[in-house]
This record gives sequence, C-alpha cells and structure tokens, in this order.
Amino acid sequence: MRLLYLCSDFGIAPNGTKGASIHLRAITRALADAGHEMLLLSPKAEAIPDHPMKPLLADGRSPAESTAKTLKRWLGNRGFSDAVARELRPLLYNTSAPEKALEAMEGRHPDAIIERLSLFGHTGVDLADTLHVPLILEVNAPLTEEAGSFRSLQIGALAAEIEDRVLARADAIVAVSVPLAERLAARGVETTKIHVVPNGVDLRLFADVQPRRSCREGLGLGDEFVVGFAGSLKPWHGVDVLVDAVAELQRSDPSVRLVVVGDGPEQAALRERADRAGMNGSAIFTGAVPHSTVPGLLGAMDVAVAPFKSMEGFYFSPIKLFEYMAAGTCVVASDLGQIRDVVDDGVNGLLCKSDDPGALARVLTQVRESTALRDKLATRALSDVRERYTWSRAAELTLNAVDAAVAGRAKGSPGIGGPVAADRSREVPA
Repeated sequence: MRLLYLCSDFGIAPNGTKGASIHLRAITRALADAGHEMLLLSPKAEAIPDHPMKPLLADGRSPAESTAKTLKRWLGNRGFSDAVARELRPLLYNTSAPEKALEAMEGRHPDAIIERLSLFGHTGVDLADTLHVPLILEVNAPLTEEAGSFRSLQIGALAAEIEDRVLARADAIVAVSVPLAERLAARGVETTKIHVVPNGVDLRLFADVQPRRSCREGLGLGDEFVVGFAGSLKPWHGVDVLVDAVAELQRSDPSVRLVVVGDGPEQAALRERADRAGMNGSAIFTGAVPHSTVPGLLGAMDVAVAPFKSMEGFYFSPIKLFEYMAAGTCVVASDLGQIRDVVDDGVNGLLCKSDDPGALARVLTQVRESTALRDKLATRALSDVRERYTWSRAAELTLNAVDAAVAGRAKGSPGIGGPVAADRSREVPA
C-alpha cells in the first residue's frame, strides 16, 4: 500500500530529538520495512537522513509559519499577548496544505492516510474526503484536555470542536494505551473503531550497546552506582522526584551519581534543585542529544527510572520505558497506567509509588545493594521487550487498523477494532 503519514504539529520536527519525533520516525520506518510506500506531509517535512519515507512537499515550510510570525511581532510590539499566533499556525496550515499535497501527489494517491492527532489539525479529514480514502487517526494524548491542564489555549473552544470532529470522522483510531482508549470512548468515540497500539523500540539501535564500563568513559564515570533518566524534561515526568530521591541516597553513599539525558522546560529548575540538595557536580545533565547516542547513555546506567507523576487516567505509553528495557538496564518506574502492564514488579523491573522521593529512594537502595537483582530484572526486561514491544509489532497492529478501515470503507461503515475494554489481553500485547 501507499500510505500518507500526516503530522501538522509545528512543534514536531521529523529530525527532532523529543519523543514525538522519535515516534514519527520509528513507526513510519517500521511500516516501510513491512513493505509499504510511505509519504510524509508536515509543515516541517525536511527529508529524514537514511529513512525510507519521502516528504510529499520538497519544501515543507508553510506560509502559515511566516504569517504567524508577522502576527506575533505585531501583537508583541503593541504589548498584547502573542500566544494566539502559535494557535493560528495549524489553522492556517489547514487552509493551504490539502491543495499543495494534492498537487504534489500528481495522481499517485495514497490508499490510506495515517494522521497524528494535533491541536487544530483538520487536514487529514479534508484530504480523506477529497480522495475518498480512509483516515486512521493516531492518538497519543487527549490534546485539548492536556493543553488545558499544562498550558493555556487562547481559542480552546475551537480546538475542542475540531478535535471532536476529527475523532468522529476518522475511520479508525489508534490509541497508545488502554486508559487513553477508554478516555476516548468516554467522550463518545465509537469503541468499535478504536485499536490499542502501544509504543515500542527499534531493536537495531540497541544491537551494539557496549559494556557498561565503556559506556561510562564519555561521562567521566567509573564504578559508581549510577541512576539515570532519559526523556524530555516536562513537569509530569517527575524528574524533580528523582533528584530528591538520589539526594537522599547520597546521604548514605556520596558516590552515587545521577545522569539526566534530555532537555525541556524543567532543565534549569532541576539543575538548581540538584545544587540546592548539595549534589556538588554528582548530577550530570547532558541536555538534548541525538537519538543515536541514547543507547550508549542508557548503557552507562545501573538503573534507569521513569518517575512519572500521578494523574487521573494516566494515559501515556512511555517510549523511554521500552528503550530502558532494550538497553539491558534495570528499570524502576511509577506504578501507573500502562506502565504496570509492561513492568511486572519484581520480574522484569520494579514499580514504585509515584510522587514520593522516599519511596523511590528505598527502591533504588534495594537495587543498589544487589547486583544479582539488577542483572536478573534487566535480563528479563530485555527478553520481554524483544518479544512484545517493538516498533515492528506496533506497525503490525497499526496495519490491522488500516486494513479494518479499508474494509469498512468498502462496506460503507467504519473499521472494526473491537471493544476497548472487554479484552485487554488482545489490545495490549502480553
């Protein structure tokens, strides 16, 4: 099949380092590896080096970008908030992208469109209607709800209205977790068209992870007990809890080290927090790094932590969790949502109460004191991720949704994905 992957989020660069960019590259590569021609439509659709997907538009830059910048300057120069300019970019993109995409296709239309749900994104619906092909909507978060919780929306009512329409019009929906699928169903989305497809890992990136000592050389580390985190530094990732927990460990063992891989809005505050805790250079913050270097950095850690903070209906499918496992590193993670489906406590990792530095410190002490326990957990985690949580497996499940949507179009009805809660063993691979 020829598949068009659409992402109209201006914040997701195909060559970027954050999780959304990694997801975009990984799932489309896995779909291409499965034998399908992949096209990309994005306002930042630069070619991805060594990737089989082709940008549909040679110059991905959208006139929406320059228009929004002009408006932002005008607002700022007059003392107004310029936040609305960011929200107008995807709205303006909706007005120009479909026509440009149709011209670029030159009659070579896709068999289906896979669109990553984006705030204000409506381009997939318009293209699917014009081309009479199914739209498979990839949902990674309830975006308007998330934006309302973690940042403000100037035109939130319109964002919610567009999101509701896109969810209703999609032939099939791919949600990254059962809690997210249930959340969508509670909003009125037909359960029969929801498919649950957890995120995964590209095992090829982790095929040549060097021994731990070699991985540590570039960080200036030796035989210390090293606790680490990799990912974007957002408030809900709970890295502040991790900093406090490691500081507590250092009171009994000053040689303990913390390595934080990634960048984000919390980085400055986290560095200050570590300094206030007296960590005195024992905390290493790498900043943003190329994704290709992440396996080696994870390989330097004795234990990798996913200290997510609790939230109602925790809906994430953390890529970091699968990458920790693939690196052969002992995993400690918050006991939340899909995490507890992936981490079998005491078998392939350890679960910990969220938002509690003391509880996390006690779990870290447990694995610090037993190399045998760390090795046992890491070995089982590596085996489990290879079997259950790869991007090739995610592509297989996504293609099931595509096939159901194509069949549904042929019959004049939405694709059938099965009830979202009746049989979890089917929807979240076990």
